[in-house]
Amino acid sequence: MKTRILSTTAAALVLAGAAGAQTMQTPDDDMTVTGQAADAGQEIVDTGQAAAGAVVEGAEETYGAASNAAAQIDAAVTEDAIVRSSDGEIVGTIYRTDLDGDRVLIDLDGEMENQIAREGVERVAVQVRSLMAGEEGLMLDMSRDQFAAAIETGPTETTARN
Repeated sequence: MKTRILSTTAAALVLAGAAGAQTMQTPDDDMTVTGQAADAGQEIVDTGQAAAGAVVEGAEETYGAASNAAAQIDAAVTEDAIVRSSDGEIVGTIYRTDLDGDRVLIDLDGEMENQIAREGVERVAVQVRSLMAGEEGLMLDMSRDQFAAAIETGPTETTARN
C-alpha cells in the first residue's frame, strides 16, 4: 500500500511538474503579460523622449529664426534707411535710432505728410517690433492707409529735439 501511495504521489508530481513546465515554457512570439507590459512601458518612454526631443528641436529652430530676424532688423535699422508699408509704399526714412532702446523716429516722406489730416506732422516714433526686414529694406507691419490712420488717431507728443 505504501508503494502504491508513493507511486501515485510521484505520478501526481510528475504531472504537476509537466503542467508547470508547460505554463513556464512559451514560444518566442508569445510573451508573458509582464513582458508585454515592460515592452509597452519602454515604448511609452521612447515616445515621450522622442516627443521631448522634437519639442526642443522645434524650440531651437524657432529661437534661431527669431534671433536671425532680430539680427536682420538690427542691421537694417540705421539712420536714413528707407521704411516701406506692408503694401510696398515708401512712408519715410529713419531719422533717429535707439529712442528708449525700443523706438525709431521716422521722417515721413512728402506724400505721406500730405495724406495725413493732422497739421505739422513730419516725424513719428515707431516701435522697432513693428518693423521687419525684407528684401527691399525695412517694412512696417501695416499698410500705408493703416499707418496714416494710426498717425491721425495716435497720441501727440512734441519735442524740441532735432
